[in-house]
Amino acid sequence: MTYAAPSDMIARYATRDLVQLVNEDPNAQDVDQNALQTFLNDASNEIDAYLESRFDLPLSDPPSILVRLCCELAMYHLHNLRPIHDGAWIKNIYEKNIKFLEAVRDRNVTLGLAADGQEPADPANPGVVQVDAGGGTTILPARIFSRGSLIGF
Repeated sequence: MTYAAPSDMIARYATRDLVQLVNEDPNAQDVDQNALQTFLNDASNEIDAYLESRFDLPLSDPPSILVRLCCELAMYHLHNLRPIHDGAWIKNIYEKNIKFLEAVRDRNVTLGLAADGQEPADPANPGVVQVDAGGGTTILPARIFSRGSLIGF
């Protein structure tokens, strides 16, 4: 499953930049959407490599954060095709996204899906968690500390 479409990339990045990154012809005026789709497919596969240990893929209703991650990962790989003198900014974004995907994989961060193994938060009462305690449902305050937040202490 591809998490983003070429139109998502075009909405996020300047067309002139995308034209330069995906076209071999220096006189091209339009984004090569087939090339762009290839990079989006690769980025989606990279995301799936992190998610497959936690979720049944493909996700039936992927969260919108995966669209952004997919676009940013694709942009990183596109930038690696061209000799750019200052690619540190895209490398930092790429590394941040990989850390996020690792945190999802390691169960330190959720995507807000039922497959995360947690009850979804009650939308009428943000910050609470419903817990089945011996046959009943109890509403408790959201946890302040968790295994993930206490790593390193």
